[in-house]
Amino acid sequence: MHGDELIRWTIRLALVCYVAYLAGWLVAAGRGRTAGGWIHLARGLWTAGCVLFVLHVLAAFHFAHDWSPASAFEKTAVETEALLGFRFGSGIYFSYLFLLVWVADVVWLWRQPLAGLAGTATSGDSLPSRPTFSWSRLLIHAYLLFIAANGAIVFEAGPTRPAGIVAGVLLAGLAGWVLLRQPAKAWRTPTTPVPPQFSSDN
Repeated sequence: MHGDELIRWTIRLALVCYVAYLAGWLVAAGRGRTAGGWIHLARGLWTAGCVLFVLHVLAAFHFAHDWSPASAFEKTAVETEALLGFRFGSGIYFSYLFLLVWVADVVWLWRQPLAGLAGTATSGDSLPSRPTFSWSRLLIHAYLLFIAANGAIVFEAGPTRPAGIVAGVLLAGLAGWVLLRQPAKAWRTPTTPVPPQFSSDN
């Protein structure tokens, strides 16, 4: 695989994992089903997407920028000027932050007990009936989605752009479906302590 293809396909597959992760979580939340099985798969998807994005960044620096941050800054400035009419190379730092946030979130995800990821338990020996997100995780995903949408739709041409638009519409539709089906309390940060038997489940 040539360098350009490696750069393109690592980011495309990373975004596929990201969309699958969010779509799966929304479907699980909308159906109100036990989240235990989904959480195992979700962590795998989220981790795979992150690894692919790290490989994308490494491939881009190796093949496109010859390991030069200045080159990445300049290319971002040129692309921004071509699209928006002004140079803004500092946009590359938002991509760096995207990478750091995703990696940190994967680390956090694997350090949490299984029940804590799904929400609070409904009884002493079962997982909750639906997965939940805290406001902090919603904010994290709002940022990641914003950067991903810019990278896949706004600053991208070719087949990635229409695929990104379709994925965005799908996620928006699923989010609307969940909001219509679930009461507001389903989105609140859980406060009930996690049962001890889940505290070491990784």
